Amino acid sequence: MSENSTDQMIVTMLAEGNPVWFVAAMVNMRSHDVYEIGRAAGYPDKAKLRRAVWAQQNRRRVVAAQAA
Repeated sequence: MSENSTDQMIVTMLAEGNPVWFVAAMVNMRSHDVYEIGRAAGYPDKAKLRRAVWAQQNRRRVVAAQAA
């Protein structure tokens, strides 16, 4: 999965249960592109998406702790 903030926002919104068409409208992308980004993170398995979001958040916390 890409570390791009837009991609992360898309994955987060899909994990929250928002439909692909809604997420696409919110980020001004085509539904197909949003679906492909979500699929790379485990979409339509919302549990897998949530784990991807949590893993990203944990990586940020570890990096912040190491920098401190």
